[in-house]
Amino acid sequence: MTAAMYSFMASCKKNKINEFDWLKDVFERIQSHKQKDLYQLLPSNWQEYRPK
Repeated sequence: MTAAMYSFMASCKKNKINEFDWLKDVFERIQSHKQKDLYQLLPSNWQEYRPK
């Protein structure tokens, strides 16, 4: 689990995303997100699919 979190944080940095903002948004949205759309919450796709 720790390795996955480090990977997500590194991906956020690579994509110039604030890690706290990303994690907060993912925790708020993940329960209501459809399984087939979970790719939208990945740091590499997050800015494109996050609510404005």
